[in-house]
Amino acid sequence: MDALRICVKDLKGVKREKTVLMVVALLLFVASFSSLIVTGLEILYSPTGFANAKIALVGHAPVFSSIVHPIHYEDLTSALRDMVRGKVDAVVMFNENVSSRNYITIYIPENEIRDIKALLFLRRKMMEYQDVLRRLRGIPTLNLRVYRGDTPIRVPEGYSLRFMLIYVMLIPLLAVTTSVVCSAYLIDTICEEFETGTMEVLLSATELGDIIAGKVLSSIMLSLILTSLWILMLEFNGINVHGIPGVMAVTVSVLSPLLAISLISSLATRSREKAQITFSILAIAVIMAMFANPYSPLGTIVRISANSPVHPIEIPVQLALISLIPAATVISSKVFNNVLLRDGV
Repeated sequence: MDALRICVKDLKGVKREKTVLMVVALLLFVASFSSLIVTGLEILYSPTGFANAKIALVGHAPVFSSIVHPIHYEDLTSALRDMVRGKVDAVVMFNENVSSRNYITIYIPENEIRDIKALLFLRRKMMEYQDVLRRLRGIPTLNLRVYRGDTPIRVPEGYSLRFMLIYVMLIPLLAVTTSVVCSAYLIDTICEEFETGTMEVLLSATELGDIIAGKVLSSIMLSLILTSLWILMLEFNGINVHGIPGVMAVTVSVLSPLLAISLISSLATRSREKAQITFSILAIAVIMAMFANPYSPLGTIVRISANSPVHPIEIPVQLALISLIPAATVISSKVFNNVLLRDGV
């Protein structure tokens, strides 16, 4: 019961931690505008599918015209004049030959934003044009199909990129940020007791193990609350997160090693600055290891949230990581209890 009362007290004190609140606000902001952010990243990473331009055509090219829908000009001079005036974004000149080679001349504005837009648009349309010419000439083209069982699935162009940005980048990033925030909050709550001198008062009323257990429990509860909030924000933005109970459970295993580091570092240093520096150095190594290992909690979150099968080895891995929390709680309480008693705390 003492641990539960300490947990409730620390959760009520979250509103006093301005740094934590700022990071939490940023976390919820990213989740709230996740759809817009993913779209922006998609445009930044692969802008080809979003570019659109007005193209002038000088020559006779019916197949090309059916794909690009250009503005037709009788001569190159008038087409270039309209490009300079901004009426068209690029000029294409050639006479189409379906059965032989085509030599295409392209004119674009120099040192303008329009040239980027026109090149991206023409690149996409030229690839479509190439596929059409191959079919007309009887040349086989690579046509990949996706099946679910025996049923073919139509995958829209660019879907894989958006899928990766959401499930491979955004959701693991939100999980890691949540774990870092909650671990840093644990350091603040423990070191605050030492710096304000209230640890001696707490030790006179309860045992160190209950104090540590209550503070660790408050960090876990804060992690679950924040995880449920950003999942709700993602769902509100039309991003479907599958296996929500599994995702929330695995976020605890993401939190576990970071929480163990923050617990030991805060009790070892009893200084907020020193504990935060120690935690930052060690947390970077842990997070990099999680991203590098496909069976880490982050990989499991990706698979569960994307409704993909989970390897059987991942379950004991998550359980082993979660066991770090009670192990670190018991070990640190026993070791540092003697240190605190020795120092007269």
